[in-house]
Amino acid sequence: MIQIQYHFIDAIFYFAAVVVPTYFILKSRNQKIGSNLLVKLMILLASFMLIQFIYHVAGMLDLKILSKGILEPLSAVAMTIFAIFYFFSIKKISRGEKEEKASK
Repeated sequence: MIQIQYHFIDAIFYFAAVVVPTYFILKSRNQKIGSNLLVKLMILLASFMLIQFIYHVAGMLDLKILSKGILEPLSAVAMTIFAIFYFFSIKKISRGEKEEKASK
């Protein structure tokens, strides 16, 4: 019973959290705001949150093979890809700033 409540509360929070990057993605596509890098990061973050939402819904329904066997490793992969992409994006931005300072 407590596990179901835990999964239910987490699912609500992940669903609410996925709204923010999704809104940013939709807004940036319509108005061309933000960089392409930031949109890609938001897509990766939203995909992680969506996987976590589905994971908690599956956990709430006691679908252990789906939640623990598939969605949990998939969310770890999504977060790892996000972290790697973020790391290389920061390196690219700092490299661009160094080149800009050198050209002045």
